[in-house]
Amino acid sequence: MKAERMSKIKEIVSLSMRKDGWTPMSTIGLKLIAKGIDIKDDGFDKLKPFFESLSEYFVIGIDEQSRLPLVKCCDMASTTSVSNIKKNTKCNKVEMIHLTQWANINQKSAIETLKNMALPERWTYSVEDENYPSPILAKYLKWTFVKLMKEDKILYSNDYASFNTGLVDKFYKPIYAVFDKNKLNKQPWHFIDFCVAGSSTVAARKLTDNFSDLPERALYIQNYDDVIYDTSLPVDVNWEHIILENIDRMPTELLRQVCFGSFDVLDPSQINDNDKARYYDELRNVLESNPMRLSIISSMMGMAVETAKHRVAWNYKTAIPVYYPTDDSVHLILPLALNINEPEEISIALVMTKTPSGRYRAVTIFTLDMAYSNARLVTKPSSDWLIAESINSL
Repeated sequence: MKAERMSKIKEIVSLSMRKDGWTPMSTIGLKLIAKGIDIKDDGFDKLKPFFESLSEYFVIGIDEQSRLPLVKCCDMASTTSVSNIKKNTKCNKVEMIHLTQWANINQKSAIETLKNMALPERWTYSVEDENYPSPILAKYLKWTFVKLMKEDKILYSNDYASFNTGLVDKFYKPIYAVFDKNKLNKQPWHFIDFCVAGSSTVAARKLTDNFSDLPERALYIQNYDDVIYDTSLPVDVNWEHIILENIDRMPTELLRQVCFGSFDVLDPSQINDNDKARYYDELRNVLESNPMRLSIISSMMGMAVETAKHRVAWNYKTAIPVYYPTDDSVHLILPLALNINEPEEISIALVMTKTPSGRYRAVTIFTLDMAYSNARLVTKPSSDWLIAESINSL
């Protein structure tokens, strides 16, 4: 990240700081946008994972009373903490590097090439967007690269680099991405092409001429027992935290029913990007101001979890493994049906992690498009509830 941009972010965090040295993330979304900083440019749609990716510069905390996220500049990390703050004091992670930062690559063209080369599957949701073709594949390539970087599986030899995409062609041969040194642009590498080893393309010759050992694919699952949901284990959920922290992922119809007469709940597609932070802050305040509303939503989500557990007992494939880039780990997701009028319709997915003590803890919720794209990193979902063509991502 450019020093000027980082300086602006630090300034905004510092100017919004409370007396205890911490800044509530909910107070800085609009301020970042006003300064021309859109976290979507860095591949994020929420502030917490954005700041977690910059943990060399920022400390992340949780207000134990409100359970809402806080942030502090690392050069303020020595500020005396108070008892109601739970913080991560480490400021030593390497900044997350994305493929477009690492290499000069025409992503739209590259994704189309990869789609045509790979074993056929659906890479779009129910509604195709001509301005954003193959969104599932785009996210797959983006986060696969991040995972490979973390695992140090990008190979370098002479003036070339390569990685294993994790995809295969129609003969189930691995597809590799091949790069050479970039002499013209700011990125250190330049994308040549995708290829399979042994083919007659330029990229394939560069691959086998320069690499005796070919790149390995990303490894997501260390222990297969961890991706089978055990319905006998207890589940711990802080529903208030889950709901308020992820208010923008909650089902619109559910929020309309609970907030009827007190707040005009809009469909997310109707909200201007510049107004989203303010809108969701207002919606969050409406829920916080009336504990009964939160209690109703929590009860409905709790019942949905019990139904999901029954469903897992009937078919273990109901619980789907997903990769969660924020903490570089694999979790399981459960389907939550929250539509009173359509009781079989899945609204969102609950992300679960198994604790060392042998319990499950709810981490967050995913919209269905998030759930599918994160699941696809691990493997193509084989599920009766998470189906790409049935998901509306708009």
